[in-house]
Amino acid sequence: MNKILSIIFFAGAAVMSVQAASREKEPVEPFDRGIGRSTSVFIPAGTIGAGASFSYSNYSLGNGINDTGYQMLFSLIQNLHGNLESYGIAPHVSYFIRDNLAVGARFDYDRTAFSLGNVDLSLSDALSLSTGDFNYLKQAYTGAFTLRNYIPFGQSRRFAMFTEVRLTGGYGQSESYRMGYDEVLDTPYKTGTYQDIYQFEIGLVPGLCAFITNEVALEVSVGLLGFNYQRVVQVTNQVERSEMENNGLNFKLNILAINFGLSFYIPTGDHRVKKEK
Repeated sequence: MNKILSIIFFAGAAVMSVQAASREKEPVEPFDRGIGRSTSVFIPAGTIGAGASFSYSNYSLGNGINDTGYQMLFSLIQNLHGNLESYGIAPHVSYFIRDNLAVGARFDYDRTAFSLGNVDLSLSDALSLSTGDFNYLKQAYTGAFTLRNYIPFGQSRRFAMFTEVRLTGGYGQSESYRMGYDEVLDTPYKTGTYQDIYQFEIGLVPGLCAFITNEVALEVSVGLLGFNYQRVVQVTNQVERSEMENNGLNFKLNILAINFGLSFYIPTGDHRVKKEK
């Protein structure tokens, strides 16, 4: 019995040694998805790109009081009247230093205006608050240097995804104020706060690009990852002054920050389409 077990043990060891030797003779190459090594030229070197993205929104407050979905909310908030409007424009230019890789610059202007005519907050029969004539205005100017890399879908020359790195700096101003009337002095008055905003950000912006003609493309992008720094200098009623600094790293997908744009890509040199005579 011992001899049989010994023969089985040595046979198993021999089989395992043979398998190990075969694995050593057949090296396995590392698995590579080929990202970043695409041989397809989506946009050739020397191309000049230019375009712009736009955004606009307008909300009127106080028109949904009879809507079923707002009945519970408006049981607490009554006599709400206000308006929120925001828009932005962001032109940009780029130059492709090699196939599918571009450096560029962009300028962003954003403006937000909010006015609250009146609002009554009723928490109970004995507790209620009322305010109105509140206004808020903010406008910001930012400039950025960009580095964008395109990765086409397979061998496609119409559809691709891209990743853009942005180095952004900017300046903004905001003011919030409330109008009132002093019954004792029988004169109107204005109280508010003014802010100077300085900001800096390094961000990663992925997106998709689709050509609708040979030189015109539609693009959609969304901010995903960024390190930001902001400094705010605030003055209240032209007397009280304060400063605030904050910085942080964010990694989140903001659905409300999706940008849609239209871009033009003009090839130069031998890549330019020549008209037939």
